[in-house]
Amino acid sequence: MSLWVSAISCGAATATDLNALVADRLAVERVYYNHRLGTKRPFDQALPAAEIEKLVKADLHKEALLARLYHLEITNPQIESEIRRIDTETRAPEMLAEIKAALGNDPRRFARAVAKPIAVDRELRNRFQNDDPLHALQREQAETVRRKLLAGRQASDSSANLLQTLKETKVGTVAEVTWQLGARPEATPARNVSAPVASPMPVTARSLKYSLEATARFAQPLSPVEQPTEPPDKDYLEDLSPELRKVLRAQLQEPGDMSAVVETPNDFLLFVARDRTEKTLSAAALSIPKRSFEQWLCEQKESTTSGKAGGFP
Repeated sequence: MSLWVSAISCGAATATDLNALVADRLAVERVYYNHRLGTKRPFDQALPAAEIEKLVKADLHKEALLARLYHLEITNPQIESEIRRIDTETRAPEMLAEIKAALGNDPRRFARAVAKPIAVDRELRNRFQNDDPLHALQREQAETVRRKLLAGRQASDSSANLLQTLKETKVGTVAEVTWQLGARPEATPARNVSAPVASPMPVTARSLKYSLEATARFAQPLSPVEQPTEPPDKDYLEDLSPELRKVLRAQLQEPGDMSAVVETPNDFLLFVARDRTEKTLSAAALSIPKRSFEQWLCEQKESTTSGKAGGFP
């Protein structure tokens, strides 16, 4: 166990700890803000100390929920692993160096202020996304639609009628998509596939509160191919995850075929085949979003912002 990591092991946060976390978070956010382009207000106006404290308490709230609901604490090896990942996969090494310098090049402060909140957030999101009782309603909605479609197919409804039934459902959203079944030409970049057939968790900066989203600017690996400003015209099945490709290839053989309900980190998907040729697969896709992570956080009764968790008033 590293001595510098052991100093930031999980435990109740004292008022002194909170002040130190706020000071370090302020230093990190200032670096992010300095790298923002365009006209800006003074940093202290854009992100006052009170807002910084809210961000810190939000991180501590996540840590408390992870322990209270899932009986988990982020371990020292996990924090060390996160630091190594950031160091090796950074997109912005110069900014990363500035952040470390702003924290006095102190590994303990970097671990506490940057690496640990990322690790906590990732683990809590993963637990939330895979918590079946939390998403039981949305799953049942998708299964209900599928049962209705199966009943229609058994009653000899045409594929057109099945597709219309799917489009008239009262839950989720329905989109139509056609995938190319062959390999993507080497000169063609992969398309940014939008919902409902892809569900990565986007990492974006919102408003002036960069929080973990801004941290991702330097904590994510470089993409091997930059995405084009305008996406190409064609979607390729190979752009989907291997698991989803396998489901669609096996279950959508002819018009009217439907997939099982597919669970992703963010939603439940159901596909109905419109057409399939040697070169293409066309389908209608129902997407029913899960309860959002942010909504779920707000619903929790025990909150560090109320002073009932985290060990500070």
